[in-house]
Amino acid sequence: MSLERIELTSRLKDYLIDFDVNNSFGITLTLRQGIKNQKLDDISCSQNLKHFLNVLNQKVFGNKVKRFGKRLKVLPVLEMSKGNRLHYHLTLENPFPNNPNRFSYLINSIWERTKFGNHHVHIHENVNWEWNNYITKFNNINDQVDWMNYQN
Repeated sequence: MSLERIELTSRLKDYLIDFDVNNSFGITLTLRQGIKNQKLDDISCSQNLKHFLNVLNQKVFGNKVKRFGKRLKVLPVLEMSKGNRLHYHLTLENPFPNNPNRFSYLINSIWERTKFGNHHVHIHENVNWEWNNYITKFNNINDQVDWMNYQN
């Protein structure tokens, strides 16, 4: 890793340390690496996650999404595994603290219906700051925060 990349990663972690993890889920979303003649890339990943978050926010908040811009807090990190498979790690605010199973069900059912959504979803309830430290490890040069879908 170059010195510039190490410095950038360090500054990014310093910035993201303030992302509130109280009452949040740590989620790993797997992706189909391609469908038909379309190969998965960073842009299609981000579009797929945007669609997922739009549907999820609509299910959770209803008309408040359009009327007041209400959104769940989310820290999305796109990562490439050692086997060159793209997947997401998210810190996602849980809007149902008294009923986490309801939120888990929504996540699973909505993700599977997205274009690239795969059925392997891992949900960790009530994560702490260590989760954000884990998802921002940036072992691969292509790992990145998906700023288009970031919401704090």
